[in-house]
Amino acid sequence: MPDLPQPHPRDLGLKKDLPAFLLGLLATSFQVLLLREFSAYFSGNELTLGIILASWLFWVGLGSFVAGKLKSFPNRSSLYFLVISLFPFALLAVRFSRFLFHLLPGEIAGLFPVTFMSLGLCLLIGFPLGALFVINVSRRAGDVSRVYILESLGAVAAGPIVYLALSISASSWATAAIIAATVALLTFWADRKGASFIWAPGLIMLLAGFLLVDLPSQRAYWKPFELITTRDTRYSRLQLIRVQEQISLYSNSAPVYSYPDPGAAEESVHFAMLQNPEARRILLIGGGAGGSLGELLKYPEAEVDYLELDPEIINLSRVFLRDEDKATLTAARVRIFLQDGRTFLRKSKESYQVILLNLPEPATAQVNRYYTLEFFLLAQRHLSSGGILSFPVQSSEAAIGPELQHFLSSQYFTLSRVFSQVRVVPGERNVFLASAEPLTLDPRELSRRIASCGLVTRYLEPRSLEFRLHALRVQDLESRLTSGPRRINSDFAPISFFLNASLWSTQFRGPGAGILRFFSKVPVSWLLGLPLLLFGLLLLVLRARKGEAVFSLLPLAVMGLTTIVTEIILLVWFQALYGFLYGRIALLMSTFMLGLFLGAVLGNRIHSTTYGWLAVIQAGFLLLLGLFRLAIPVKLPEVLAFVILLGLGILGGGLFVASNQLYLRIREDYGRGYSLDLFGSFIGALVTSSLLIPLAGLSRIIDAVLILNIMGLIFLLTRPKKRLTSD
Repeated sequence: MPDLPQPHPRDLGLKKDLPAFLLGLLATSFQVLLLREFSAYFSGNELTLGIILASWLFWVGLGSFVAGKLKSFPNRSSLYFLVISLFPFALLAVRFSRFLFHLLPGEIAGLFPVTFMSLGLCLLIGFPLGALFVINVSRRAGDVSRVYILESLGAVAAGPIVYLALSISASSWATAAIIAATVALLTFWADRKGASFIWAPGLIMLLAGFLLVDLPSQRAYWKPFELITTRDTRYSRLQLIRVQEQISLYSNSAPVYSYPDPGAAEESVHFAMLQNPEARRILLIGGGAGGSLGELLKYPEAEVDYLELDPEIINLSRVFLRDEDKATLTAARVRIFLQDGRTFLRKSKESYQVILLNLPEPATAQVNRYYTLEFFLLAQRHLSSGGILSFPVQSSEAAIGPELQHFLSSQYFTLSRVFSQVRVVPGERNVFLASAEPLTLDPRELSRRIASCGLVTRYLEPRSLEFRLHALRVQDLESRLTSGPRRINSDFAPISFFLNASLWSTQFRGPGAGILRFFSKVPVSWLLGLPLLLFGLLLLVLRARKGEAVFSLLPLAVMGLTTIVTEIILLVWFQALYGFLYGRIALLMSTFMLGLFLGAVLGNRIHSTTYGWLAVIQAGFLLLLGLFRLAIPVKLPEVLAFVILLGLGILGGGLFVASNQLYLRIREDYGRGYSLDLFGSFIGALVTSSLLIPLAGLSRIIDAVLILNIMGLIFLLTRPKKRLTSD
């Protein structure tokens, strides 16, 4: 390893430990903020976020691996300052990437732009962060455990700091500037050298300018449309856009609703309400401010409970709605509840005659929760006798291709598992209707009911209904849906989310659609069984080489994959059961990082680490995974998620320290263990959220991870006693 100047004897205590702590704080904060920015401008679902997270882990791991091979290092403070100075440009690059890929504002990007931007930007930020871990270890005379403990502690602090800064500033960019400036000043204080005096003032000026261009750059992004206002909330980035006389509300660059849009408002309400025009108790989940509430109040007996997750949607809507539409939000027959729809239904004892979903399509695991078997069963329990559940989904007026057919069929068959009667309205948006009683799509009967109720509608009038609900059109659509694959969408196997991503990818050139279509046809047994078979063959090859180092390093790679896969599964599980995830994700992830910190501290106290101790930790993973596997189908208290994450972190931190202590007895390479941990995480992040969760389901993935860890434990327990090589 390189010969570095020893620190002055007085350079002890806080200044000596601070750089490693700041690395954890900086890396975790920047990772969270970069994910938020990608979500805001790439309509980020779990598929795109999985690619971004995998790219981040890959480059941080590679940076650590490469740095471990170097004979000399760049100035540490300069590298910190370089990362801080590059990060604002990375956020700018995400925001203006639509010009690079010739996209319209708000247009969904394909897999290629997401992958290209992820790999490029994570290289700029992640690679030097990985190198800094090795540099910090070298500056601490090879004390990997100490640096890992301090970095984990910094990552623990990042969660509440980011959450607090976002709450104060209400802007991701302002939060980035606050954290970056703080880390820059602390780095300058801890390592006062010539480079620091040059970098620090320039960085402060750069970050100040970065803050000033936040709003102007957002307006530039939306050109030629007019950005009225924007707000970062704990749920998403909301943006109000004016296009001529129409105003649209976007959440993470995806449309929430446009106003006025009477056609969308009418079809989302009246096809369901006309099944029972006398219905009194109505539940509306989402989209009410876009006109649906006004349409519901045309029924004189209707009393509406309106659920909206983000209160800022209501606040922003009050800015631009006409007076008569503002009045619907305060009408005596309307009660507004600002909370997650599933949480509301789980706790409520109310019964409704009509439940209307007016939400975006299930393009993310969060929204998909409202299109699953479990939600439909929950809604059924809150419907009175003969009650109706209804929701619109984007479709095609002209032709229904294979991807669209598979997506719509999944919705149809999932509904049919709960309701005996399911009908689907043709059109650019298909309106699904479900009930235990017969439903009518007879255009003459619906026109008669409109007239008898005295409803004034602009788009649902006799001529348009005759065309849209022509018997042949309805029969053709329903025959296509019933002839599609019978794939049931559930909380713990969210196939509709994957099918929607496959449908979304067909809009773009490139191999994206073909890749997703290919994996959708691969049997689950192959998706999980083939990687396990290849891992078993790898173990045989490694055993044949008789290398000593592999027995200390292999558990690190297995641990990295195990922890990231379990984390992702646990977050999806938590979200499905307990509501919106992102309000609590910082606390959940901080709990895991706290576990890493505690595990590393405990592991560092064991002075005579052996392979037996490594096997004990590996067995601990098996026990924890087994308990989580049993808990998946059972609804247990929320605290269980935190307990599992804490335990997962403690085992991971302890294994990291033990593995590195064993490996460093053989070879002095400070970056190898850290990089293998991250490479294992890279593989797990890449395939789990994007492919395995929707196609295989949570329980089967945990089963596969259990088998993987059993194979790793057997490999460790059968280690030859005689050390032959140090490969």
